[in-house]
Amino acid sequence: MTLAEAIESGDLLAAARAYARAGLSVIPVRADGSKAAAVKWAEFQERFPTDDELAAWFAPNRPVGVAVVCGKISGNLAVLDFESDSAWQVWAERAAALGLEGVYAGFPLARTPKGGRHLYCRIAEGAVAGGKLAMRSKSETLIEVRGEGHYVLAPGSPAACHAANVPYTFERRGWLNG
Repeated sequence: MTLAEAIESGDLLAAARAYARAGLSVIPVRADGSKAAAVKWAEFQERFPTDDELAAWFAPNRPVGVAVVCGKISGNLAVLDFESDSAWQVWAERAAALGLEGVYAGFPLARTPKGGRHLYCRIAEGAVAGGKLAMRSKSETLIEVRGEGHYVLAPGSPAACHAANVPYTFERRGWLNG
């Protein structure tokens, strides 16, 4: 089953397996609005879960969602996390003005529950640590990088995984197609 088919059918186990087939380490997260991992996840920064672990974690009727582990384990995955639609729009307009939209056009792009975006990037030169890229104030982040030591909730997760009770959705699946 493709990732698109798994998400469309609501089959979380199939979605987790599809992410894993794409070379992404995944973990379960609580479906209680906290976005907290449902397992101790440090080891999944170093190894992929087994199919038996996936089957246990994402069994039907379990109150969990799926998160993608960033960093080296997932092909040096760094996710640019735009906290709002306006932060994404400003960044995308500036990138387009510089002629850079072709650089990331094939990258997966997810819409977050609060209207922001997650842009999934694989960095060929090595893993990215992560951190804040742009802030409006000391307490308001506009853009950050989720890299080594981080995870992001992924499309396919139930809406209850986020406090807004809205699901993550793909605007484009990019290199996750198939």
